Amino acid sequence: MLKPFKERVEATYAIEKSILEYTNAHSAEILDARKNARKTCAEKKIFPLQWVLDTSMYEMISFKGYEAKYKTSAVTGKQRLYYDRKAPYEKKIRYYNKYNESLSVEKPFSYIVPQCWRKVVDQLRVNRINMQQLDRDTTLSCEVYYLEDYSTTSYAYEGHHLHSNVKVKKEVQAIQFFKGDYVINTDQPGNRFIVETLEPQGVDSYFAWGFFDAILQEKEYFSSYVFEDMAESILKGDEALRKDFEKMKKTDKAFAEDAEAQLYFIYKRSPYFEKSYKRYPIARQVTK
Repeated sequence: MLKPFKERVEATYAIEKSILEYTNAHSAEILDARKNARKTCAEKKIFPLQWVLDTSMYEMISFKGYEAKYKTSAVTGKQRLYYDRKAPYEKKIRYYNKYNESLSVEKPFSYIVPQCWRKVVDQLRVNRINMQQLDRDTTLSCEVYYLEDYSTTSYAYEGHHLHSNVKVKKEVQAIQFFKGDYVINTDQPGNRFIVETLEPQGVDSYFAWGFFDAILQEKEYFSSYVFEDMAESILKGDEALRKDFEKMKKTDKAFAEDAEAQLYFIYKRSPYFEKSYKRYPIARQVTK
């Protein structure tokens, strides 16, 4: 980006020309490699979702550059960086090109995507993922995730606030699906794409890119005035909850002084709490 525009265009042309020449000369090898890769991917059971750089492995490569120096800025009067084109150099540097899997997941038999998540369905369709729609309403026992923790960038990137460091809790639940919801069988060439985009912990998952942010909003709540009597009844009928509640009041001074926090503590552990809150909407069918 620091080179003159003419040189940048010529460099782009040169590398594209080189790629086309190589592709033309090795077309048969590339097609065979692609065929084998698709076959291997279709048969694969375990897929990595996150990776970490392996700093113990590297190769030495030659690097050409100009010496970095500093001089007084004519704008700020402070020291500014510049590269001295009169002082070129070439030296060997470490090139790290090995990553290790840090989180993997076993693919399910299929994923079920509710039709209301239209943007996700559209993305899958654009990427030529085979999908079938349910022909009737049905209830299925599936694995579902609850989002326990995640980080979000302070600034937008490519039009999205990215999520990362996602932590989930898995549960098996009977989920109501409806006619028209999408079933995505993972026994297809695109299953790596399917797993990496539909598993919320994937670094490039649709959750990471903010397609499911609606589940992060708590839409249902309670009226303190109405819930007071219900909370009392709930505590009387749930000994374990009552003990946890009393322990919190004894060990957390702020909690003990906050009536609203105490009611929310009971509400969150009651049958009335919003079950879909932070529940990832894509279900996993582990078996047929």
